[in-house]
Amino acid sequence: MPKNTKIVLPDTTRVIEGFRDTGYTFEASIADIVDNSIGPGCAQNVSINIGLNEENEPIVEVADDGVGMGLEGLENAMRYGADKQQNPNSLSKFGLGLKTASTQFCRRLVVVSRPLNAERPFAAAWDLDTVAETGLWVLEHDVADATEATALDDALDELSSHVGTDAASGTVIIWEKIDRLLRTRNGKEAKNRPIAMKRSEATLREHLRMVFQRFLDPEDIRARNVNIYLNGDKLLAWDPFAEGAGAGGDMVKEQKFIFQLPEGDQHTALLRAFILPRKDEVEDLQVWKRADVSLARQGIYLYREGRLIDGPSWLGTGAAETHINNLRVELSFDAQLDPVFGVGIKKSGVHIDETLIEQLTDILTPLRREANKRSRAGNAATAAGGMTGARPTEITLGRLKGNLTIPTITEGSDGAVVMVNKTGNVQVVGADGKPSGIINVTVEDEFASMNVVRRESLKDGVLWDMSLSTNNILQVELNAGHDWYQKAYLPVASNSTMAQAIEFLFYAMAQAELDATNAESQEMFEEIRVDISRNLRKLVKDLPSPSTPDDA
Repeated sequence: MPKNTKIVLPDTTRVIEGFRDTGYTFEASIADIVDNSIGPGCAQNVSINIGLNEENEPIVEVADDGVGMGLEGLENAMRYGADKQQNPNSLSKFGLGLKTASTQFCRRLVVVSRPLNAERPFAAAWDLDTVAETGLWVLEHDVADATEATALDDALDELSSHVGTDAASGTVIIWEKIDRLLRTRNGKEAKNRPIAMKRSEATLREHLRMVFQRFLDPEDIRARNVNIYLNGDKLLAWDPFAEGAGAGGDMVKEQKFIFQLPEGDQHTALLRAFILPRKDEVEDLQVWKRADVSLARQGIYLYREGRLIDGPSWLGTGAAETHINNLRVELSFDAQLDPVFGVGIKKSGVHIDETLIEQLTDILTPLRREANKRSRAGNAATAAGGMTGARPTEITLGRLKGNLTIPTITEGSDGAVVMVNKTGNVQVVGADGKPSGIINVTVEDEFASMNVVRRESLKDGVLWDMSLSTNNILQVELNAGHDWYQKAYLPVASNSTMAQAIEFLFYAMAQAELDATNAESQEMFEEIRVDISRNLRKLVKDLPSPSTPDDA
């Protein structure tokens, strides 16, 4: 016997307000709107304008020269759960993105559009305050009024000025009653709105350059070319794999995954893995810098229909690790494989099938080892002394040394070398050319112009020591064979800022010691260095060893 049924309508206000908390970031929301311009809108050019008006209130508008929409098209576009796209490979998915992405930050969403050959534009708007007052899904939906028509004309005129040709059709999305955009991380209203807006613009710029890289790059044939402008500036593609550039990655793996869908169709996902060169392996450092080799950029870049939807991250296949900063993996699939990759409303935060995760882990494990090996090979070369005076540390020391409190070196006409420090004149080399033993005197001149030098080992196993180079430069020597150097310094050696900070620390300590060294204090300073070096060796004993092959 069938049970009784009842149609229970949801609370309109609570539902539409609930859609405001889907977790969009500002940059992700704008990218979702651009999806609609590129996908169903078929736009060739998109213009995004964000800023503050005269009342210091935020402005957000996105215009495109796509096919435009009439009243029926606008109604469908503004419906929560719009009709499924006829093109199965559309960037759009659930028919929710435009609305949820916008109302995450504003309480009134206005869309004004003019299809080709239409006499007048049309407009539709969701006003959350109206919905809350009426408790009904009240959509404003009519021929555009004068204000809305002017907004569209102005937006398309500006877009045409960027492109150089008039837009015969197009659409503008306008956020009004923006109440959630300029917030701090803890949710409070930003006190300095201009700075907060500039920060949002910078974040958005980099996000769009990465997400729509294939569309922005005219040389990339995997997606049709689209021009995107942000506050009048044309965005240039940022390619994580630096293909075609002087810092291009070495493609170490290419593999296809074939999936049999329930409908019987087969679809393919493509994986390509790249190991980017180290800094010392490229000639054009500007190209290398643009590649942004860093902990934050390593990992899997997941592309759906040519658009980045997730990453970089390792998607559960392993952890981020300093020595694989050069490893980047491209994984591309089409929209029909959304169930396999667990694509959600925001087209981010994917939930990939566990079987595929296991396959990816098996493939990427040896690649992580190889990236680790190449990275450590570079660090080993550096540790053995493979460095030049062009290193950032040396450049900074050369510029600032004159402002530091450090001893100086004078050389007499008889060949004697004297260190002048706080204790007075300390002889380093006698007139007979023999060292006094106060500090080391190097007989090598390969690194004679360097201030910070790496040695394979140092006397008594100390972590650092001082020496006088053949160029009469007082150097600090670092013991590349010391456990602290191997376990604490090398893991951050690829981080230029951190490496410089460590080298500056040792340089400052060494120079302070030299500035107080004489025949009476020399032994005391040597004992201190020995004790510190021994204690550091014991303290880092349980830290992971960089030479372990499976530590990636």
